[in-house]
Amino acid sequence: MTIREEIIESIVPDYEAEIEKPSGKNHAHIQSRLIIELAQFEHLYDALPELDLELPGRARPDICIYPNLSYDWWAEEHKVKETPITTIEILSYQQGVEDLIDKAKNIYFPAGVKSAWFVEPAFGIIHVVMADRETLTFTRKETLEDPMTGVRIELGKVFK
Repeated sequence: MTIREEIIESIVPDYEAEIEKPSGKNHAHIQSRLIIELAQFEHLYDALPELDLELPGRARPDICIYPNLSYDWWAEEHKVKETPITTIEILSYQQGVEDLIDKAKNIYFPAGVKSAWFVEPAFGIIHVVMADRETLTFTRKETLEDPMTGVRIELGKVFK
């Protein structure tokens, strides 16, 4: 490995892993169901999947929730500079929950994200974690409510 490759690897190993993280059928299903459910809040928020964020650390959450954004259809923004209100990460089969906690603690919350959702598809659970580390846990039989956004989602519709 060259010195340049070592430097790049030391700076962005997590980002590269994020780009290449495995995403299976369950992950894709949960992601699409969440976006469908979040669409009921489109008068307040934009729910955008797989955005490359340009924060003090690099990341690509599965879904970001923003206050309604403006769009310039003639100028694509490849790396989004605005900090989302909420990030949603869906645990993939090769990922540990510690990876998601580290990302929230070291990248999302210091950048101004108000809440981070950690989705565990195998158990039908979503943890909503606020920047102050208060954590709410919701199961597939409950209605998730994020106190930072007021978003309410029946998880039975997500995990059906």
